[in-house]
Amino acid sequence: METPQIRRVRIYLNEQDHWHGRPLSLAILDYLRKHEAMGATLFRGIAGFGVHHKIRTVSIEMLSTNLPLVIEWIDRPDRVEKLLPTIRTMVPEGLITAELIGLVKATVPVPHRVSEERTVGQVMTPDPLTVQPETSLRELTALLITRDYRALPVVNPEGRLVGLVTRGDLIERGGLRLQVELLPALDGAAVERELRRLEMESPKTAADLMTREVVTVRPETTLAAAGRLMAEQRLNPLPVVDADARVVGIISRVDVLRTVAEPGLGAALMEPARPVETGAGTVGVVMSRQVPAVGVDAGLGEVLAAMVSSRQNRVVVVDGEWRPIGVITDTELLRRVEPEAQPGLAQVLMRKLPFGHREVAPDGLRSVDLMLPRGESVRAETPVGDAIRLMLEREYKILPVVDAEGRLVGLVDRAELLRAIVVD
Repeated sequence: METPQIRRVRIYLNEQDHWHGRPLSLAILDYLRKHEAMGATLFRGIAGFGVHHKIRTVSIEMLSTNLPLVIEWIDRPDRVEKLLPTIRTMVPEGLITAELIGLVKATVPVPHRVSEERTVGQVMTPDPLTVQPETSLRELTALLITRDYRALPVVNPEGRLVGLVTRGDLIERGGLRLQVELLPALDGAAVERELRRLEMESPKTAADLMTREVVTVRPETTLAAAGRLMAEQRLNPLPVVDADARVVGIISRVDVLRTVAEPGLGAALMEPARPVETGAGTVGVVMSRQVPAVGVDAGLGEVLAAMVSSRQNRVVVVDGEWRPIGVITDTELLRRVEPEAQPGLAQVLMRKLPFGHREVAPDGLRSVDLMLPRGESVRAETPVGDAIRLMLEREYKILPVVDAEGRLVGLVDRAELLRAIVVD
């Protein structure tokens, strides 16, 4: 197997080097830490000389107060390229070297909790898209479709938060007849008709739809505290505001999950120290044993019944041995039926029509025709960090949980994994 390549940077300094009143060595370490560098170590030399050929040593005969220092920083090549330019400006005199090295072994504990030290400001999306109170319902809907946002902060002319418009608000208060998540799966003409109807029939604006009492966090809020808010109150996302209530960022569930999924030097480079039994930090603690599942020959009615029974709007397809072989999502279900069947089917998925309604769908479709083939699963003893990493890499919203023989025993989703890493 090819040895993974990482970057090693060495920064040669002296004890008397300073940066804005601080020891330069500590200033560099602090900069690397704040910008999510993987790791750095400061070494203090016992003797040495540089370009001036003046020997500095800790010997009693030549006691020096300006000993040589070396910072060794190891990181992914892309992160080194990002942070190194600033480091160069901080070192007016000195030597910096960088080289590619092969990683032979790196064993780290698998994280299963959000750090209590990291803050919202370190991981939030800065300067998010915002709308004004007068933004029309059609424009709000179009933005939520095209940008794949779950919510839009509403701000006044000074940029201060006055409300939040969510996808649910468009249905509950705006009269949208289909969930925003389902619109991209519909025939293009059907989407345009719905947007035109909104424009003609509803004069409502963001001010009419928005939630005015918005839960927010500050950039200095700990990530763990923000995650607990999301998990306990089922909030996603959270606007981030400054002391004057101006919107400076937004943080989502995925942002929090990603901090635990970060594999240090990269998933391919690390050998996690894994738990061997189901316990704290493993999928088995948070998985649901109530799994919406159907066999490969299940008809559309059975698929719909299983789908509307779950909050994920997903169904696991299993073979005759109860091993998962695919997943049916609500959007994929809409894509795979004829356009004339889509409106009625969408109403069923929104729980507005019973799944046996005559307008819903043609006969003859089976679960095997509707599923996305998917073989990935996790075990109950899988570390939470590994499950999150797989889910984010593949952009999945659920993961089947299987036993040692590969049979389906549970299900885990993003909300459950978030709870696992933030709630005691």
